[in-house]
Amino acid sequence: MEVIQPSIRKTGAAIVESGNRWLGSWFASQTYYDARFAIDTFDNQTIRMIVHPHSAGSTIRLKLSNLYGSEQVLFGSVNVALSIKDGHTVPGSNRHVTIDGKATIIIPAGQEIYTDPVDLNVSGAVDVAISIYVPKPTKTSTWHFSPPQSTYIADGDHASDSSADFFKQKTHSCYWISGMEVLSQEWNSRVIVALGDSITEGSTSTSNANHRWPDFFYDRLVQEWSDRGISVLNSGIVGNQILKSGPDVGLPVAGEHVLSRLDRDVFSHPGITDMIFFEGINDIGSGDATADQIVAGMTEVAIVAKRKGVRIYIGTLTPFGKAEYYSEEKERVRREVNQWIRTQHVFDGMLDFDKALANPEAPNELLPAYDFGDHLHLSDEGYKALADSIPLSLFEG
Repeated sequence: MEVIQPSIRKTGAAIVESGNRWLGSWFASQTYYDARFAIDTFDNQTIRMIVHPHSAGSTIRLKLSNLYGSEQVLFGSVNVALSIKDGHTVPGSNRHVTIDGKATIIIPAGQEIYTDPVDLNVSGAVDVAISIYVPKPTKTSTWHFSPPQSTYIADGDHASDSSADFFKQKTHSCYWISGMEVLSQEWNSRVIVALGDSITEGSTSTSNANHRWPDFFYDRLVQEWSDRGISVLNSGIVGNQILKSGPDVGLPVAGEHVLSRLDRDVFSHPGITDMIFFEGINDIGSGDATADQIVAGMTEVAIVAKRKGVRIYIGTLTPFGKAEYYSEEKERVRREVNQWIRTQHVFDGMLDFDKALANPEAPNELLPAYDFGDHLHLSDEGYKALADSIPLSLFEG
C-alpha cells in the first residue's frame, strides 16, 4: 500500500503575531472513498458538518483536505458558525472562510490547505458548524466516516443560512474537512492525540452527544485544569489496523494502516505533547496477525513517537468475547499482546483499558453495562469508564 504524504499549503494563515501559536482543537482522520458508506457525488449542494472543539480561542483556521482526490475540488463558499441543534446555527455567528482572501476555494489533488484565520469565539461548550457549498458535480474521494455525528445536506447554496430548514438530507460523515485549530497565547498547554480504531472514533456512542471516550477524557482534564490550554484530538478510524490498510482487507473506509498515517494523523498537529495509542483488536479479529507481529508494530509506533519527542501511552486491548469474529485462538493472541503491554518498557506508560471494562465473571467479555450490544464496541457508559480509567497524574506537568 502506497503511503500518502500530502502537500500541505499553509498560505498566509500560518503567519501569526509573536507570542501566539496554533493549537489543534478538532480533527478527523481522512480515508479512502468507500461506496458502501459514502455519498458518491455532490452537485449544487451544501454540506453542513458539526464538529466539537476542544481548545478555546477567538481565532480559528480550518484544514481542508483533498488527500485522496485525483482531481482538484472547488468550493463556491465555505462558512463557519456556532452550532445550536439539528443543523441550525446561532444567528449572527456566521463567518465566511477564505484562502488568500478569496471566497472561492480550490484544493489541488493530493493536497491539504489551511484557510485564512477567522474571528470566531469557540470553546468546548459549543459545537461549530462548517458549511461547504459544492457548485458542480464533485466526487467524494476524501472523507471521514463518523457514525455518531450528523451531517446535513441542502440543495443549492445555503452555507451562510443560520436556519437548517433547507437541509432536508442527513448523513454521518465529514467531507473534505480534516481539522480546526485555534490561535492561542497559552504555552503551558497539552495537546493529546488519541490514535485508534472505531472504539476511539466512538462509532457506537449516542448520536450528536459527544460521548466518545476522548470527549469524556477532555472533560475530565478541563475540570482538573481549567486554566490550561488542553485538547484531545480524535485520530480514530473505523476498522483501522496497525499492520494492514483498509483497501488491502476489502474495507477502504478503514483507511491507511497506523504505521503509514502516523506523521499526518498524529505528529503533524501543532503543539502536540502526548499520544494515547489504542489499537490492535482489528488486526486480531479481522486479520490473521500474530501476537509477535502486533507487538512489533506497536514497538515501532513507540520508537517513532520518542524520536519525535512525544510522550506515548498504550492501552491494553479490550475484551471481545461473543463478538462475531471471536474465537479462542484470537482470544489467546489478545491475551498475549496484553501481557506484553503490561510488562513492556518501550512506552512511557500503560493504560489498562482491558481491566477497566472486563466482566469480572467472564474476563474475555465486556461488562454488560459497557457493551453496546455487539460484544466489541462500547455503550456510552463504556466510553466514559474507559476515559475515567486514565490517570490524570500522567498529564500534570
